[in-house]
Amino acid sequence: MSRRTALACTGGGLTATVLAGAAAFRGPDPRPARAVDLQEQEQGEVRPGAPAEKPPVPGQAWMPDATRKPLSVNFTPGGLTEMRGLILHVQEGENSLHERFSDPAVKSSSHFWVSQSGEIEQYVSASDRAWAQGTGNPLWLSVETSGFARRPLTAQQVEAVARIYTWGVAQHGWRLEQASTPLGRGFGIHSMGGRAWGGHSCPGPLRAAQTGEVLSTALRMLPR
Repeated sequence: MSRRTALACTGGGLTATVLAGAAAFRGPDPRPARAVDLQEQEQGEVRPGAPAEKPPVPGQAWMPDATRKPLSVNFTPGGLTEMRGLILHVQEGENSLHERFSDPAVKSSSHFWVSQSGEIEQYVSASDRAWAQGTGNPLWLSVETSGFARRPLTAQQVEAVARIYTWGVAQHGWRLEQASTPLGRGFGIHSMGGRAWGGHSCPGPLRAAQTGEVLSTALRMLPR
């Protein structure tokens, strides 16, 4: 497996209410959320006695439009304590990440991967915890995008990530808004978590600037 293939930035029913709030993207959720110790493991294990704000919204565990490639290692079964939304990552490489995430020594994974041509692969169930963004792992789903931070998402990738997000809105109640801190809800980026999420700059400024475009595309995809 080439270095270009192997790299990844990971660190270890639609309701009327949803549609009513979809016309404008809101800022971060100002309501307080459960604090997570910055010294917890990269895999995001939550200390006993720290209850989730609320359990994940029931819905499909596997996205029908994605190619299903479940991992046997590098994830925590049933490990989500809450589902706040989706986090965008950049691979810093090319080609499917299934082989890399299947290596027990890697100790990282993501829920989804999107190729530059818009192909979607799903590695981890939405009921389980991927090891993608440190202490954010119990609270967020994750998507890796093929390519490099110095290059923007392709038009096909924007559309594919928007399809994932539309599925999340319908199945898991994700908000059509951008999240700028771990306390928010909606569509966020890896770097917003700072040191507790591995201290990464992922997905870089070019792809981070496309989160609004992804949400706008998702909004257009939603049934009227």
